[in-house]
Amino acid sequence: MITGKLDPARFLAQFWQRRPLLIKGAFPGFADPITPEELAGLACEEGVDARIVFTRKKGWELKSGPFGERDFTTLPDRDWTLLVQAVDQWVPGVRELLTSVPFIPGWRVDDVMISYATPNGGVGPHFDYYDVFLVQGQGTRVWKTGQHCGEGDLLRTGSGLKLLKEFHTEDEWLLEPGDVLYVPPGVAHWGVSRDDSLCYSLGFRAPSLGDMLLGYGEYLADRAPADVRFADPARKLPLRSGEIDEASLRQARNMLMHALSDERAFAHWFGCSLSEAKEPDAIAVPRKIPDLSKSLALAVNPASRFCWQQHGDELLVFADGECYTQRASRTLLQLVQSLASVGGTIDTGRYRSKEAQALLRELMQQGSLVIVKPRAQKRKSR
Repeated sequence: MITGKLDPARFLAQFWQRRPLLIKGAFPGFADPITPEELAGLACEEGVDARIVFTRKKGWELKSGPFGERDFTTLPDRDWTLLVQAVDQWVPGVRELLTSVPFIPGWRVDDVMISYATPNGGVGPHFDYYDVFLVQGQGTRVWKTGQHCGEGDLLRTGSGLKLLKEFHTEDEWLLEPGDVLYVPPGVAHWGVSRDDSLCYSLGFRAPSLGDMLLGYGEYLADRAPADVRFADPARKLPLRSGEIDEASLRQARNMLMHALSDERAFAHWFGCSLSEAKEPDAIAVPRKIPDLSKSLALAVNPASRFCWQQHGDELLVFADGECYTQRASRTLLQLVQSLASVGGTIDTGRYRSKEAQALLRELMQQGSLVIVKPRAQKRKSR
């Protein structure tokens, strides 16, 4: 956990969304939870977002997966990088990395992207729209951080990569196994591998204004009564033919502002939106729900997203785009907080109330909760 090497309060006050920070030895004795071979195997699976970026003399070239075994056997020894998105959904050990920053709300966490790079491999100078913690696994990489960037700084090419027109180095960092580099949104960065290396990119969610306007607008439009229409009962005689007068503009704008000012509707939509699964097809609905009054270990499905809100004595629980309304109680608050802890599990035997059992059943029925199977114990050699 990064907090062992970091003062969370100081980090949030001085670095979060402000400036980069290198955390040396954040994970002492770091052991990679996945091998390069396993990562390559994952990149060959359907439904897995994988890319290979080649470093060329004239720039960078992108190839998208899924890949085949031949794609990897014919690769050169250097100058390329394999990127695989959302590996936390497939590998439990990778998912545990999401618990590294408990001082950031769980609903802000997106996923863990892993890159395997050969010598001189990298994806070029770029910036992200979200915060990122770069955790160095095997090997070493040199990272450069630079200026703050925006959409206008992107180089328009046909490569499919969002690279920068210019890069101005402000700091240079050498990352060794167990080191972590934090990079705020909009800060230019550029990593180049010195040898065969693995890097784990913990990304955070940052919905764009455009996405929120579109999503919330659709939500309101779907629920708007058909009989609520533009009206102007105080209509005056028009002075100029065809003109949209200021009173009409004000009336139309007031209608929209009134709809947008519904705090309860926004809270409901925001929770549903943030809990929508990135890969809904990866969530399987169980054929049978077990007896939840017995002691079972449950956890949020790795492909699911879960969050909650409290408004007075009302508890809104969001999972995979659905909302469940409950009356807030100490037991339910303990339950949802345990479920919201990344990688956390709950014992159903501790939650025997009617409300808790009903919520657990609803979440299991849609596949948002799964039974945690105990890990097989290795036999002791005689």
